[in-house]
Amino acid sequence: MNDLTSRQRKLIYAGCILALLIPIIYLGAPTSEDVIPGTQSTVSGGVLAQMRVKYDLGESRLGQIDPSSAAMSLVLLGLRGPAASVLHLKALDYQERKDWSKLKTTVDSIIKLQPHYIEIWKFQGWNLAFNVSREWDQVSDRFFWVKEGIKFLQLGTTRNETSTALFHNTGDFMGRKFGNSDEKKFFRKFFKNDPDTKTFDGTADPEINPNGDDNYLVAHDWFVRTNEKDLLYRIQKMTHVIARQGPARSLYDYAKARQTEGVFGGENREAWERAYKEWTDNYGNDIFLGLEDIKYKLNSTQEEIIAMAEANGVTPEQQRKVWEQNVKMVNYRFWQNLANCERNDLTVAAHKAIYNGKIAFSLGQTFNDGDKPSQAEQYFTDGINLMADLFERHPEVADHDAYIEEGLLAVMYMIKIRQNNGEAEYKEHRLIPLMLKESGRIPDAQREWVMEQRTGFDVPVSEEE
Repeated sequence: MNDLTSRQRKLIYAGCILALLIPIIYLGAPTSEDVIPGTQSTVSGGVLAQMRVKYDLGESRLGQIDPSSAAMSLVLLGLRGPAASVLHLKALDYQERKDWSKLKTTVDSIIKLQPHYIEIWKFQGWNLAFNVSREWDQVSDRFFWVKEGIKFLQLGTTRNETSTALFHNTGDFMGRKFGNSDEKKFFRKFFKNDPDTKTFDGTADPEINPNGDDNYLVAHDWFVRTNEKDLLYRIQKMTHVIARQGPARSLYDYAKARQTEGVFGGENREAWERAYKEWTDNYGNDIFLGLEDIKYKLNSTQEEIIAMAEANGVTPEQQRKVWEQNVKMVNYRFWQNLANCERNDLTVAAHKAIYNGKIAFSLGQTFNDGDKPSQAEQYFTDGINLMADLFERHPEVADHDAYIEEGLLAVMYMIKIRQNNGEAEYKEHRLIPLMLKESGRIPDAQREWVMEQRTGFDVPVSEEE
C-alpha cells in the first residue's frame, strides 16, 4: 500500500466506500409507498425497513401529523412522549367542545406517534365506546361511536400482536357494551342490521361483524383468540384463571340474551348446552398455576386431585387447598349448576310464562273479565309459582342476580295489574320471601320496569320446543 500513489489510494478508498454502500442501501434504505390508482399500494425500500413495516416495528408515519402543530415541533426535537401528551390534551379538549371530527383526527395522530404504547389503545378505545358515545342523543349515533371504539381496539390488535389485553378488551366490548348497556335492545339489532343503510344496505358492518353473527358469538371468537395469545404472551395484570373465562362466559351471555328476547325453544337449549360444555369441558379442564406454582384444573375429581398432587410433588391437602381456593374464586360450581339448571323444563317454563306475561301487559291485556283474571295476570301467576318451585328445587341459583331480578319484576308487574283492576294490594304470593330478602334491590327492579315499558318486547319468532 505504501508503494501506491496518493491518487491510487484515494481511488481504492472510494471503491471500498462504494462497495460498503451497496449492502447498506440494500438493507437500510428508508421505505416509500408507491400508490398506483386502481391497484393496491406497495411499499419499497431496504430489507430492514420493509421488515419493520411488515411486522409494524417501526415508527414511519410521522409525516401524517400536522406539520404546523406543536406536536410536530416536539417530534422534530426527538420528544415523542411530550408530543403524544400534547395530543392527548388536545383530544380531551376537543371532546369537551364536542368537536368529534378533530377528536378522531387527533386520536389517529396519537397512535401514529406511539403505535406500540398499549395504554393509549386501551384508554382511547374505552373512551370512544363508553364516554363519547354517551354524548349523543340518537341511539344510532351512539352505536356509531361504540363501533369506533371497538374498531380502534381492533386496529390496536393488528399493530400489537403480542398484546393479549387488547384482544381481551375487544371481546369484552363486543359483548358488554352491545349487550349490557341501556340501549342493548337496539344495539343487538344494529349489530346484525346496521342503521347506516346507505353504507351497509341493512346488513352488518363487516369491520366488526363480517359474518352477521350475534354480538356475543363474535365476542366468543375474540376471547378464543385471546386465550390462544395467552398461551404465548399471558394477559398482564389479570389473574390467569379469571382471564381465560371469556369464551365460556360469552356463551352464557348469549343464551341469556336470547332468552330475554323470548327464545325458549330448542335453539336456546342448544345455546345453554354449548355454554355448559365450554365451561365444563374446555375451561374446566384447562391447567392453571396456583400458589407456589402448583398446577391444578377446576373440573377435578378427588382422584384427579390426588394424582395432580403426586405430579406436583405436594401433599393432597396442599393440592386440595389450591384447588378449592380457585374454584371458589371463579364461582366455578355455581356457573356449572346455572347452565345445568337452564337446560331443564321447569326453568324454561318459568322464563316463558313471565315473558309472555310481559307481552300481554304491553298489549294492554291487563283487565279482568268478571271473575276471570286477565291474560297478563294468568301468565304472571304461573310464572311466579314456577319461579318459586325453581328456587326450592335449585337453591344453588336462588342468589343469582338474573333470577332475583326476574322474580322481583314479575311481582312488580302483578302489583301494577292489581292496581289497574282496583283490587287489593298484591301481598299473598310465593315470592314474598324473595321480596323481603332482596328489598334493597327493589329500586333497581323499578328502574328496569320503567326501561322495559320504554323499549317494549318482541313477540318470539319461534316457539319451537
